[in-house]
Amino acid sequence: MSTEALFENTTRHLNAIDLCIKNKLRMPALILVYSGIDILAALNRPEGKEEGTRKDFKDWCEKYMLSNQQLPCSSSDLYSARCGVVHSYSSQSRLTRNKEAKEIVYSWGNQSPEPLKDILNSIDYPAHVLHVETLVDVFKAAVNDFLEEVGKDNSRIKLVLERAAKLFKDQPKDYWR
Repeated sequence: MSTEALFENTTRHLNAIDLCIKNKLRMPALILVYSGIDILAALNRPEGKEEGTRKDFKDWCEKYMLSNQQLPCSSSDLYSARCGVVHSYSSQSRLTRNKEAKEIVYSWGNQSPEPLKDILNSIDYPAHVLHVETLVDVFKAAVNDFLEEVGKDNSRIKLVLERAAKLFKDQPKDYWR
């Protein structure tokens, strides 16, 4: 897979998130954000490692999403949120039930996270409140930072492109004729 194809796949994924947000499809947007992290973390995994893991997801989040301090949560909280959203369309996962991570709940649109935070605090409910569009913006910036960083390192881009060659990709319109 060429660098252009990697960027095209990434751009299409981000466009799909934007379409979901534009059409107020917030849960599908979250699924795309969390699966996007999974995909990029798997592409970024150490050489010789056959598949992406929880650790790769968390490492990618720490390096590219949490370093800017815009999100009030940990990589464990994001991984738990990913599990809840992707597997059960909810904010809970085995990690939250076992008190290994804090739940993440969401505000969106023009809603500030603060009123929901106040409600949760008043009932002593331990959860983070993330604004969906803020999470999307942080993810987009993280994707950009990741691709920029990888593009500057010849050995890393070679490894990422080898892995990315196995990704599904759209074919030209006349491909199936």
